[in-house]
Amino acid sequence: MDLPADLNAARRQCATALEAALADGLTRLQVDLRFEGVRWPAVAHGLCGALQQQRRTVVLAFADMGAAALARRDFGLSAAEALTFADLSAGRYPDHAALCVAVTPAAPDFTAFENACTALGEHPVIALNPRLEDAAVGIGRVARARRRGFLALWRLVYGLYPLEQAALAYAHPGPWRLFREDPEGFRLAASLPNRPDGGAMEQLLGQSRPGAGLAKAADDLLQQMG
Repeated sequence: MDLPADLNAARRQCATALEAALADGLTRLQVDLRFEGVRWPAVAHGLCGALQQQRRTVVLAFADMGAAALARRDFGLSAAEALTFADLSAGRYPDHAALCVAVTPAAPDFTAFENACTALGEHPVIALNPRLEDAAVGIGRVARARRRGFLALWRLVYGLYPLEQAALAYAHPGPWRLFREDPEGFRLAASLPNRPDGGAMEQLLGQSRPGAGLAKAADDLLQQMG
């Protein structure tokens, strides 16, 4: 896996990783693209297009009716192609759909999203940039129960994480890849079996502050997704 040079390359990589994970029998799949200022419904719609090239019918799911309605308007989708978590909980999942992409489910949506996934049973769900950990819940009993239960079901399948003059990337089935930015572009610094922590990345990259900001080239890549 190379660091993708443009939006189309990123989509192809992500779709390939998702197809591999689905072939391995995974049904709760997570995609992390840790960038700011990006229109995530547009990213999700583009990802749907890449997956549909594999002859899979994909629907989008949103936390609220407003977001679903905007997606229908912006992308010319039907009511059956852009749903809410409440729709899924009520059993309004199209019979022909093979995949569901949940767009940025967040901590306030935890219960609604969990109920939607429970209603879907073994139907595969892709969570795009989920933010389901709630800082207000903290490290208490509720947080531990969530981590042992619903949150523990999810497997990271594709991830791109911009760092300062570097980038961290993962595509199922791995390994993790750490890239360093140099004048000629991004070069592979290390391939690792597990996700490195900040100290390990600092040592591997030989820099003092990994993750302090966005590497410009990596930022430019996924700003296109907006």
